[in-house]
Amino acid sequence: MSTVRPLSSKESFSAALEAAFNSPDTSLEEMILNIYVKEAIITVNMNRMTWDEFIPYIKAIRARTTSVDIKSHYLLRDGNLFSERHSAYGHGKDGTETNAEAMLMGEVNGDGKVIWLEEIAILNSDASSAASNST
Repeated sequence: MSTVRPLSSKESFSAALEAAFNSPDTSLEEMILNIYVKEAIITVNMNRMTWDEFIPYIKAIRARTTSVDIKSHYLLRDGNLFSERHSAYGHGKDGTETNAEAMLMGEVNGDGKVIWLEEIAILNSDASSAASNST
């Protein structure tokens, strides 16, 4: 039985991200390893992280949310390189609803797992305050 590689389509990438954010705590590492190798270098908003830093970063997001929905808009592949854009919708434990827009690029290995990734994510609240400050 073959498994779907997360970066084979925008739908499979969305599903893999949602699984990582919404799975039981006991499955978190397994869900992340479905997307990344442990040696991956992940940079989010200029914050460069190794595996030991990335897992707590994801846990912190999960601690604030009851669920996260991902809508992938574009996924481009050129060999092992990829670029992707998605919207993330977080449903907070305190009842707040947040959303963010993310653009990322990276590289996968022969198994289709991310070996490096750079992401810029903007919370809509940040975008709104930046727009109001510019007027």
